[in-house]
Amino acid sequence: MEIFVANTEIHVGDEFSKIIDKIKVKKAFIVTDSIMYKLGMTKKFEDIFIKKNIEYKIFDEVEVDPSFEVVNKALDKVIDFLPNVIVTLGGGSSLDTAKAIKYFVKKSDLSIPLIALPTTSGTGSEVTSYAVLTDKKNNIKIPLKDDVMIPEYAILDSELTKTLPKSVVADSGIDALTHAIEAYTCKGANFYTQMYALSAIRLIFKNLFRMYEDIKDEEARTEMAKASCIAGFAFEKSGLGINHSVAHAIGGKFHIAHGKINGTILPYVIRFNSENKTTAQRYYEISKDLGFPSNSIEEGAESLAVAVELLNKSLNLPSCVKDLAIDEEKYRNEIDIMSKSALEDICTSGNIREVNLEDLKKLFEKVFKNKWITF
Repeated sequence: MEIFVANTEIHVGDEFSKIIDKIKVKKAFIVTDSIMYKLGMTKKFEDIFIKKNIEYKIFDEVEVDPSFEVVNKALDKVIDFLPNVIVTLGGGSSLDTAKAIKYFVKKSDLSIPLIALPTTSGTGSEVTSYAVLTDKKNNIKIPLKDDVMIPEYAILDSELTKTLPKSVVADSGIDALTHAIEAYTCKGANFYTQMYALSAIRLIFKNLFRMYEDIKDEEARTEMAKASCIAGFAFEKSGLGINHSVAHAIGGKFHIAHGKINGTILPYVIRFNSENKTTAQRYYEISKDLGFPSNSIEEGAESLAVAVELLNKSLNLPSCVKDLAIDEEKYRNEIDIMSKSALEDICTSGNIREVNLEDLKKLFEKVFKNKWITF
C-alpha cells in the first residue's frame, strides 16, 4: 500500500540554473505579479535565460486571490507561446495561478513542467496538488485538487524572502502552522505525515518570531522555508480540516489574506475540535512534544490553543475576526451562506469531528467576537 510519495524534487539555495540545464529548457513562461516584476525580482532569472539563449515571456498580472479570469488570460498566452517549462515566482497567489494554468494546459493534452520559486514561507504550494481560485461573481474561494498541479521542481532560496515585510512574514508563517497542525490532526494523517507535520510545527514555533523580528536572520528564513515546505508535504498526503473551510469562506467573502484568517481562527478551531477525543489526543501529543503543559489530554489541547494565541499576539495578528475591521451586520448577514460554503468545502471531509450546518454557524459566531460558545 502506498503511504507516502514525494512528487516534487526539492532544491535548497541558488539552484535555478542547474535545473534549467537539467531539463534542457528552450522556451520559458514566467508567472508572477506586478510587484515582483517592478521590484526586479525576475531579473536574476531573466539574465539566466538570456545567457543561455532561452526564449521567455513574462506574465505579471497575478492578483491577490487569483481569479478564473486571470488564469484564463494567462492560459491563452501559454497556449500561444508553447513553452517547455513554466516558472512561477511569488507567494501563494502566483504559485496557485501557475498550478491552475498547468492543470488546464493538461486538459488540452499538453504537459509542461513547473518550477516553483516561493517568495514567502507559508503556503507550501510548491509541493502540493492544491490551488485556491476565487469566483468573483459569488465572492467565494474555491479550492481545487489534482495531482497534475504538483510542481515538478521547487527551489527554497532564502534570498527570495529577505525583503519580506513583517505582515507577510506573520500571515504566511501562521498559515504554515495551520497547515501543519491540521495535517497532524485530520482524518488522513498517518505516521509519516505526522512526522513531517510535527517537524514543521517545531520549526515554526522556533523560527517564525525570529524571522518576524529580524528579516536579516538567514537561518530563521531558511528554517521557515523548510517548515512551510514539509508542512505542504504533510497536508498534501493527509488533507486538511475545517480551519481551512471556515477560512476559505470568510476570506472569499470579505477579501482577507488567507494566512491571516487561518491564524486568527486557529485557536477557536482547536478548542472546537478538542471536544472530539481523538482530535484532543492529537493536540495533546503536539503540546507534549513542544514541552507545553500536558498533564492531561484536556490540558495539552488547551495549552496548544493558548500557545497559538500568544504567537498570534507576538506577530500582531488579530485575536478575532472582528479585529479585521469587518462590519458586524454584514458579517452576520453572511453567516448562513458562509456556513453552507464551509460545509461543502473539500477540506471539511478531512475533519475528524463531524460537523453540521448548525455547528458551523455557531463557530462562525464564535470566531467573530472572541466569546467561547459551548457546542
